[in-house]
Amino acid sequence: MFFSSRSFSSHRFRPARLSILACAVPLLLPACSSGDDDTKSTMMPADSDPAGTKFEITLENVSGDTSLATPFSPGVWATHGAPDLFFTEGQADRGQGLESLSEDGNGAALATMLAAGGSRFATGTFDIPMTAATKGAVTPGDEFIFTVNANPASPNLSFVSMFGQSNDVFLAPGGAGIPLFDAMGAPLPERDVTDLLSLWDTGTEVNQAPTLGPDQGPRQKAPSTGAREGTLAPYTDATRAYPSALQIAKVDVKSAGSGAFTITVTNVSGKGSPIVTGISPVFYAVHDDTWALFRTGAPAGDSGLEGLAEDGNAPGLAAKQKGASGTSTVDAVTIADGADKAGGAPPGHSFSFTVSPDSRHRYLSVASMVGESNDAFLAFGPGGVALVDETGAPRDPAAIADDFARELIVWDAGTEANETTGVGKHQGPRQAAPNTGARDPNPKVRRYDDSTNDLAGGGAGGVVTVRVEDGTDDDHLTVVVTNTSASTPFPGRASPLVWAVHDGAYPFLQPGKPSPEGIEHLAEDGNPVMWNASLEGVEDIGAHGTVNRPEDSQIDGPIEAGGSYRFSIPAGGQAKYFDFAQMWTPSNDTFLSLGTKGVSLVDANGHIRSLAQINADIAQSLTAWDAGTEANQAGALGPDQAPRQEAPNTGAGEGPGTVRKLDPTWAFPAVKHLVRVHVKPI
Repeated sequence: MFFSSRSFSSHRFRPARLSILACAVPLLLPACSSGDDDTKSTMMPADSDPAGTKFEITLENVSGDTSLATPFSPGVWATHGAPDLFFTEGQADRGQGLESLSEDGNGAALATMLAAGGSRFATGTFDIPMTAATKGAVTPGDEFIFTVNANPASPNLSFVSMFGQSNDVFLAPGGAGIPLFDAMGAPLPERDVTDLLSLWDTGTEVNQAPTLGPDQGPRQKAPSTGAREGTLAPYTDATRAYPSALQIAKVDVKSAGSGAFTITVTNVSGKGSPIVTGISPVFYAVHDDTWALFRTGAPAGDSGLEGLAEDGNAPGLAAKQKGASGTSTVDAVTIADGADKAGGAPPGHSFSFTVSPDSRHRYLSVASMVGESNDAFLAFGPGGVALVDETGAPRDPAAIADDFARELIVWDAGTEANETTGVGKHQGPRQAAPNTGARDPNPKVRRYDDSTNDLAGGGAGGVVTVRVEDGTDDDHLTVVVTNTSASTPFPGRASPLVWAVHDGAYPFLQPGKPSPEGIEHLAEDGNPVMWNASLEGVEDIGAHGTVNRPEDSQIDGPIEAGGSYRFSIPAGGQAKYFDFAQMWTPSNDTFLSLGTKGVSLVDANGHIRSLAQINADIAQSLTAWDAGTEANQAGALGPDQAPRQEAPNTGAGEGPGTVRKLDPTWAFPAVKHLVRVHVKPI
């Protein structure tokens, strides 16, 4: 597998290894055999200048300290003259192999396409990390080194490599490529070209929360398994997703004079972020390299971290760590800037404090609870970030801020079982008392990595039950839809619904295709009126309608936990199959339905089936769907989710299906924090 868990402790420099173009290993398939020695070059001279200049390219993965540590897949490179060799920004993927590389890390088709062309001086692949003996992705701390040939007729270099923890994101320069020669045709000197690279979205697969998506490279069941952008598909996102730490908080630094620094932690969630959450008072410590707030992979123990991560108790953590060996300052700031009493900071608010490091105690660590969580917290890596150099001289605040941005991470304390983000009854704003949730089955501090989908499978996680009962006469059945989510990890509301009975020829849902406007209205805003109107006059429909008044209620509205809708449907004749749809909230565009055809009400002879048979099929068929009309946000915490959205239809679209700079829904670290790329003529 390209995405393995190997660790690396050293670099062994050796000549580049370039695989034969006919063979590139996909992420989740066994390595194929080229039939030739791996060290053979795949460079293919064009007709111009067979000598050219050789350049050594080093692509180092430096993502380990970021919020999104990721592997980068083996890649494909080419030298060229004309721009847009691999893609054209703003246009759909050309179907020449970029999709396989960006979704699965498989560059075989793209490499073959390039080999068949004649406009480049050379093309090839890179696929063996420097610390490895076999083909695979380059993990944090390792690097690819490969050589290319170029001449002034084909003076630019382009390459592509998949960002592993994604659905279809890849690393590449812009369409013009990386220039290798100056205006006079002389090779440019050795230099860092990282600033010429960007992360790109191929537009072929729906983006999920990085490191948490079940359809992303390291977790997908098979190549090319994710839904296409903008199409109807079963809901597969993680309902417990949190975004990058940078979409929750920002840590700024200013010199306060005399070697001191003022640190400000600002809550940046809310509009423009995929999450809305408060952050707790902030714990901070100035320390040496022997002290750490936690150790990755070890239990939190009695350090006081549990109280902060579960309940936002920063003073309690400070009291536990006060006077700890290796620390010079340990404290907590509990009153947000501009506030007059202790408490958390809602979106747009901040905490500030001033610290004075010295040559012995160079490092700063901070910690703040993600308010809408069970035990998620924001912190740098265990070692903190250096504020001064080895001599005690203050570092440049801009460099410190850059380290803050790179190293702020969402961590899971491992002390309490996670629930659906933003609605869990044992999470901070909703828990009955501190420390009330079930224990985490994994009791270790780790990067937050819960990719659970609480709406998965038949029954949609049990949030709703649908039961058919005898009707008022032999030709009708009664349907009862009940919100049973109170006892599940995803308590929520079910919207008014649309239902239909038909002869079996009508496709109630069409997965893989864009959702009609009626589905969009229901899935985004809980409004079934347009969908119901679209069924009027359809030949295969026996009857249809909407239901919007809960049982025992005098007003229309959604059904809360424990509430039900009750309605009557005809059965028999043209009414052979039953289906319905209702939005599940909070969500962006998630709805519940019995699927593409629904459930059969009658047997082969046209007689109404037993209620037990019908209800068993309903329980199995009930599924959560993603309309594909709005980009999904964090669990149940998105600012554009109903019922939190400012107005109907306010969220960003799921994607235009074109190759483009990476969409902002899920933030990725800056490219300079992920890779370093050098070019050197040799």
